Amino acid sequence: MIIFSDGIQITTNEQACLLHLVSDAEASIQRGITEKVKSRRDALIEEWRPRLHADSSVTELPADDIALAELILARDDYKTRLQQDAAADPPVPLDQHNIAKFEGTSRAGKTVKRPDRVPGDATVTLFASGITLTDTDANCVLAYVQDLENWVIGALMGQINRGKKKMIAKYHPIIMDDDSVSAMPGTEDGLITMILARSDYVRGG
Repeated sequence: MIIFSDGIQITTNEQACLLHLVSDAEASIQRGITEKVKSRRDALIEEWRPRLHADSSVTELPADDIALAELILARDDYKTRLQQDAAADPPVPLDQHNIAKFEGTSRAGKTVKRPDRVPGDATVTLFASGITLTDTDANCVLAYVQDLENWVIGALMGQINRGKKKMIAKYHPIIMDDDSVSAMPGTEDGLITMILARSDYVRGG
């Protein structure tokens, strides 16, 4: 399975915030996905093991975790998180909050979809060839989240925001004490641009 087949477009300031927190943005996101897959596979097995033991039609179980997860995912009584939410009374709606918030970020004074380029707003693309997951890995996560891309965007936004807060926490006081600074930007994005332009800016510092 490939998610984000066209990559994930972020602004250069967002990339800078990521790189203020981690040395390799793509590796960090990939590591988070790998950790999520393992934790959800472990949770799936832990949740289903008692049911499997109670099922008289199950005479043996694979000793390998991946094979055991595949057995669970193939059962007729297994439902994804999305299927469970759709069957609830009342149904739980599809949560696309992270994607909507990410794509609806205000850029150059207007709200745009991420694939649209705003003049003067430089962008970079993460995972230009998409993110590849085995079907089993993807389905282990989908046992607990409604939408993979929505979850990944949430994780990415979280890292961007943590990097941004770390950067501002260090450099805002420095700028305020700088006698050569006569005015402050009116936006957070403007502040990030100012910080990045400083000669004393150090990535991750």
